[in-house]
Amino acid sequence: MDFAIQFKGLQKRSQESRTRIVTVAREAFMTRGYSEVSTHDISSEAGVTQGLITYHFKSKQGLWQAAMDRVFGEFRNNLAARIRSLRGADERTFMTEIVRHLINLERQFPFIMRFMVVSAKEADSHLIWLIKRHIQPIYDVLTHLFEVAQRHGIMRQLPITNAYYVLLAAGTVFSLGDEISIVAGQDTNSDSFSDAQAECLITMLLTDPT
Repeated sequence: MDFAIQFKGLQKRSQESRTRIVTVAREAFMTRGYSEVSTHDISSEAGVTQGLITYHFKSKQGLWQAAMDRVFGEFRNNLAARIRSLRGADERTFMTEIVRHLINLERQFPFIMRFMVVSAKEADSHLIWLIKRHIQPIYDVLTHLFEVAQRHGIMRQLPITNAYYVLLAAGTVFSLGDEISIVAGQDTNSDSFSDAQAECLITMLLTDPT
């Protein structure tokens, strides 16, 4: 067999194994936390050797960072793509659609808010890394949009930081699916529930159309 073909095949298998490791690590770290997960756990669940984890990520911390990049990177890229797609829209439509999109993102990534609530209990080096790399850029972009919207009379004159966390915290409702189903008989995974949640936030944060 041609060496170039063999090499390409090895590269593909290496990338596939790396992707599988990150996928398993993402689930493990997001649900159990950094301290409760070992590289042995992940290698066993992913069906690879611990040596392969060391080869790709150097250490448990390197693997954790790769897993966080996967989760928060998807969230950030999704948000950035929506912002780009709304260029040219009028300001009210822009802000309304951003709020709707964020609620839908939080519906897609309900584990992020659960993870952040647990992680924020202690400002260790992992949380600080995560904030600097992912959380702070999201905060900076959204609060800038809020400030512009307030100057143009689109958003209510609310404290910017509080408004940001009201919007982000609204996503925790998607982690309460069982409770809401029992209490209210509603499905938090339904489009109608997500749409209603978005409308609540739009009414709370944005001014009434004139």
